[in-house]
Amino acid sequence: MQPVSTTIFLLFFPACMGILGQAIWAKELTSQIIAIAMFFFCIEQARMAVKDLNQIADAKQLVSDIRLDNFYIVTVITIAIELVGFYGSSVWLGWGAIIILLSQVWFNLLAKIKIQTSAKNIIENWKISERLPVLIADIVGLILVSVWMLKFASFWISLILGGMVVVYLSIKLLTSVTNYFKNPVSWG
Repeated sequence: MQPVSTTIFLLFFPACMGILGQAIWAKELTSQIIAIAMFFFCIEQARMAVKDLNQIADAKQLVSDIRLDNFYIVTVITIAIELVGFYGSSVWLGWGAIIILLSQVWFNLLAKIKIQTSAKNIIENWKISERLPVLIADIVGLILVSVWMLKFASFWISLILGGMVVVYLSIKLLTSVTNYFKNPVSWG
């Protein structure tokens, strides 16, 4: 494993195990559903953390641009907030989920670039209009988790939240597989 991969693994793994513990030992089915979804989301966010940090490092070797430094700061703060949320979810599932979703809102509001190290333009502006669907999904998730915490229609809300995570992970998987076949050298 590369140093970044190892560090991220060591940071996220205990949180994933704590969330898995919630999935196994939670007393309510709704909590188990949310915990299972969050467990897989934790794994995906760890993968994305490695991918983003590696892309930033690769891009810095190719170009010198202050936007990379800003993106790095936003990414590291996002990872830190996510970790607080994932570790918090090991104890307080709902509050941890809210922190995680707030980290996603933070990232999608402040990450103003996309990095494509294999493209002609390595750094591309990422317009808010392109981020809007993800921001809306994050806000819907925040509302649903808040309502779930109030125990209002918690079974249906847990299914909807679990479904949102399945859709998100499916899109990420499809994107990764498509990118792999376009460029077999870099998986992600």
